[in-house]
Amino acid sequence: MDNNDLRPLEASDLPQLAQLEACCFTPPWSDAQLLSYLRGKRYLCYGLWQDEQLNGFALLTTVLDEAELLQIGIRPEARGQGLAGELLSFVHEQLENCGISRNLLEVRRSNEAARKLYARLGYKEDGVRKNYYPAETGYEDAILMSCNNLLLL
Repeated sequence: MDNNDLRPLEASDLPQLAQLEACCFTPPWSDAQLLSYLRGKRYLCYGLWQDEQLNGFALLTTVLDEAELLQIGIRPEARGQGLAGELLSFVHEQLENCGISRNLLEVRRSNEAARKLYARLGYKEDGVRKNYYPAETGYEDAILMSCNNLLLL
């Protein structure tokens, strides 16, 4: 992916991050929430840029030597190009550089594409949070996953 620029997000990136957040998630997180992640000391925020457009982002929180992926999003029209895997591999490198050896996440049971990506990158299923995510017909389970070897690939 020749034109991709992977780098930490800054507060000045908020307008593009908020716009992409709204494209990827319903309901989207507020600008105030996103800004608190961009400015917070225990948060890591990374973006994938193509031709100066933010096409992907990952937001994480950290505690000691662990991180938790709070959200990862790819612009809908840019999906299917391997960008999420590229972004998450970059995130893993950054986490290792920070001395973080384990990453946790949760994913909707129905999100097969994400679950396959995470498994390919070394994540293992650790448990289930029953009825965690709101869904059209009630609630949906969250699958808990973790990766202890971030530089697997």
